[in-house]
Amino acid sequence: MAGAGRILVWWDRDVDQAGRPIRPDVRLAGHEIWEHACQRTQALLDDQGPAAELMENSVAQVSRYLDRIGAPESSQKHGLLMVAFCRGLRRYAAKLKRLEFVGGSGELLSRTLDEAWVGHVNARLELERIARKLRDHNGAVLMLRAAGYEWEDVGQVLGKSPAALRISFWREIERVRRSSNVYRQ
Repeated sequence: MAGAGRILVWWDRDVDQAGRPIRPDVRLAGHEIWEHACQRTQALLDDQGPAAELMENSVAQVSRYLDRIGAPESSQKHGLLMVAFCRGLRRYAAKLKRLEFVGGSGELLSRTLDEAWVGHVNARLELERIARKLRDHNGAVLMLRAAGYEWEDVGQVLGKSPAALRISFWREIERVRRSSNVYRQ
């Protein structure tokens, strides 16, 4: 970040992001109002950093506008460019105010240290992968069991005996496990 006494530089280009030429009179006006634009940015945001991108966008915008209306080249583009810059600066400041920062880096670090959720997510993904390999009724059995249902409850939901469901389920799990081991070797 720039200090209060330092003035940044902006990347002055001959063409905009779309490859259209930028008018030299607008580029010159950008250089002439640059220091004032940095001061405005510092005053509004307490940071000069965004001024370069805002100036770049403003110069391209004003150049396109003047080309579209067929304005002749002249050296008096300062006011128009400053208006475009200040408008962009106000929009940028409003956008920053809409952002709601949750906490500092210390609080975020404490959240990343708790990686137990990664294990839960991986287990859930593995469970879904296995369920896709099972036949429909055994996939339903797996999901109901994972949700905490007992074998008796699963039997009632599916209208089958718990013992028959359990035997069918574990046979198919063994089949899936054997077929998965063949691919892993």
